[in-house]
Amino acid sequence: MRHPYEKFIRGELVAIGLALLFGLIALIQGIFLLIILCLYCIAVSLAFDGLIGMNMRNQTHGVKQLVRALLLFLFATFLLIFL
Repeated sequence: MRHPYEKFIRGELVAIGLALLFGLIALIQGIFLLIILCLYCIAVSLAFDGLIGMNMRNQTHGVKQLVRALLLFLFATFLLIFL
């Protein structure tokens, strides 16, 4: 029997893995675009965590994580546009 939120959990883990991969490559190579992709992956991971929290009836945690994801997404977009 599968967990009801398995898709969200799997999406969160994939986003964390991609963030780790992009972050390590960006750290070694110094590529700015990979840093931005890493930030976007972290934002996606936070959004999935927020969705899991919202669906598990933990509204406070879910909303906090979604707001953090939104702020990180806006910050990464700001860096991409203005730098």
